[in-house]
Amino acid sequence: MRIARFVVASALLMACTVATAQTPDAEREVRAADAAFWRAYNACDMPAISALLTEDVEFYHDKTGLTTTRTGVVDSLRNGPCATPDMRLRRELIDDSLAFHPLADGYAILSGRHRFHVRSGDAPERLDGQAEFTSLWRRHDGRWQMHRVLSYAHGPVPYTPPAAIPLSAATLAACAGLYRSARIGDITVVVEGDHLRLTAGDFVVTLYPESTTRFFAQERDLRFEFETGAGATPSAMAVYENGALTERAVRAR
Repeated sequence: MRIARFVVASALLMACTVATAQTPDAEREVRAADAAFWRAYNACDMPAISALLTEDVEFYHDKTGLTTTRTGVVDSLRNGPCATPDMRLRRELIDDSLAFHPLADGYAILSGRHRFHVRSGDAPERLDGQAEFTSLWRRHDGRWQMHRVLSYAHGPVPYTPPAAIPLSAATLAACAGLYRSARIGDITVVVEGDHLRLTAGDFVVTLYPESTTRFFAQERDLRFEFETGAGATPSAMAVYENGALTERAVRAR
């Protein structure tokens, strides 16, 4: 019995030693292959994407379901996010989320979170959402390829408002006034204590300062940029939602 336990323990120790010895190279190689895949994805480089997938790859997506084979996955990208010439989808890794897990027999797992940005025509790029991913990589003929991919928990990026800074009463008062846009009409901005309150019809939002000219909402990702031009008093106000310009109002009073 002691001999049997010793043999089992020795085998486990040897396996751990081998895995530990292989992990640094495997991790570096898999991370490099993953980075190469997403560079190709952002560039819609179909040959490079194809080279980083196994022939029998399976891609599981919580919105679109299962796509199988290298040809199927490449075609889904070619006919999906890469189909419109003036639209580009850019994937961005949330760096500190990426985790590597070595497996036996030439396999490894990468998991993490990523965000997607969309640009249409000449419009500014906007944040489209984020998702979780888990990819199983397989080493074959001396290179790593994606073998199984799970993409799930797609949804909006959780909004975390920035920290507000204190501004003088005079700086706040300079931003207050009546602004007017062609689409919305009158927009009123007034000072309310250490911040501003904006009213446009039934829409009311509190604006907190993150700089002398830029304010944010607490409730959702809205930014308000007061454009001063050559003078100290703002002449216009630009409104950004999720990083994209959605409205511009000119000062009327």
